Amino acid sequence: MRVTFLTHFPGRGGSTFVLAQLAGFFRDCGHHTQIVVADDSEDAIVDDYIVVRRRSGEGWRARMIEYKRAVDQTRPDVVYSISGIEELNVLRFLSMPRVRHFSSLERNEHVDIPYLLPQVTQFLESVTANTPDVLAHVRAGGGDRFAGWVAPYRIAPAFLDAPSLPETTTNRGCLKVCFIARLERFLKRAHWIPEIVASCRQAGQKFRWHIYGDGPLEPWMRKALERQGDVGDVSFHGWVDPLTLARELPAYDVFFLCSRSEGLPVAMVEAMLCGLACVVPAIPAGITHVLEKGGGWLYHAASPADAANALIEAAQDPTLLQQKKREAQSIARGMFATCAVEEQLKRLEAGVTALTFNGNRLSIDKAARMRTVPLVVLLRRKFFSKLRPTRVNPETC
Repeated sequence: MRVTFLTHFPGRGGSTFVLAQLAGFFRDCGHHTQIVVADDSEDAIVDDYIVVRRRSGEGWRARMIEYKRAVDQTRPDVVYSISGIEELNVLRFLSMPRVRHFSSLERNEHVDIPYLLPQVTQFLESVTANTPDVLAHVRAGGGDRFAGWVAPYRIAPAFLDAPSLPETTTNRGCLKVCFIARLERFLKRAHWIPEIVASCRQAGQKFRWHIYGDGPLEPWMRKALERQGDVGDVSFHGWVDPLTLARELPAYDVFFLCSRSEGLPVAMVEAMLCGLACVVPAIPAGITHVLEKGGGWLYHAASPADAANALIEAAQDPTLLQQKKREAQSIARGMFATCAVEEQLKRLEAGVTALTFNGNRLSIDKAARMRTVPLVVLLRRKFFSKLRPTRVNPETC
C-alpha cells in the first residue's frame, strides 16, 4: 500500500513528531510512504519530503489545485493528514481513502476544531487521535460515520527505562520546574513566564527554572527576567536531543505549562516517565485524560497569577509532591508501555489497510470555502486587527 502523509511543515514540533513516528511505523510494516508538506523548514526532522509549490498572491482555490497536484503525483492508495488547515481542506477534493489525525480539540480565534468537523467529516474515511477522549469527541461530531483508532506515541527507550522513584524524599527546599515548549506567545504563552517567576518569588517560594526549547520570544524573555532580577534562577537550555533530555529530566520535580491550547504534549509524557509531577492547564483533551487519576495539578490557566498559584500549591507539601511524582511515573508507564503502544498501532495499520473510498468528493471549482471559525469570530478578529498598531513591537511577538 502507498501511504502519503500530509503536514504543514517538517520542522521540530509535536505534529512532526507524530508524523515521523507514524510514517516510520507504516514503512516498517512494508508500506511505501511519502510526505507532502505545505512549507519547508530549516530544522526538518523528517527526510525525503515534497514541498507544495507556493505562488505569490494565489487564492485558496489555486492553492488547493497546487496541493492536490502534489498529492496526486505520489499516487497514494491512502492519504493520512497529520496537521494543518490546508492539509485538512485538500482532503475534500481527493478520490481515495482519507485519514485525519486530530491531536487536540483546539478552539481559538484562528481555529475551532468542533466548528470545523461538520464541514469535513463526510470527506473522511477514518480519524485518529493520540488519546481516546479526543477520538471519541471527533467521532461523535461526525455522527460515528467513520472508523477511528488511537495513534499513541512511541516513546524512546531512554525515557521508558528511567529509574523508579523512591517512596520518600527529603525536602530540598527548592522546587525545580521544567518548561518544555516552543518559546512563542500565542499557543504556549511563553510571555507569561517572567511574571510567573516573579510571582512565585514574591510568595516566598524558592524555585529553580529550566526552560527547554527555542523560539522568537527567547531574547525578550531573557531581558525581562534580567530587568526584574530573576535571571539567576532561570536556565535556558535551548532545544536538546531526546537522549540528553532523558538524562537531565530526572533531576527536576515538576513539568509545567501555561498553554492556551494543547492536546497531549509528548514532552509531558517523557517528563512523567522520568518522575516529574505535572502542573498544567486543565484543557479538555489529552492532558486531562492522562491526569484524571493523579500525577499532578490541573489548573484553570486564565492568567499568569493562576499558573503561579498552582506552582505554589505544588511546592507547599513535599510529601504530596512525591506522591504525585510517583503517580505520574506509574500512569505514564502503564499507558505508554511498548507492548501496549505497538498493539494499538497494529490495529490502526490493519484498519487503514482495509479502508475504501466513500465516494464523497468536491470539485475545487465549485466548492464553498472551508471556514476555520464561525463568521462572528472572524469578523471580530478582523475588527481588532485594524485597531492594532501597524508597527510590530518585538516584545509582543
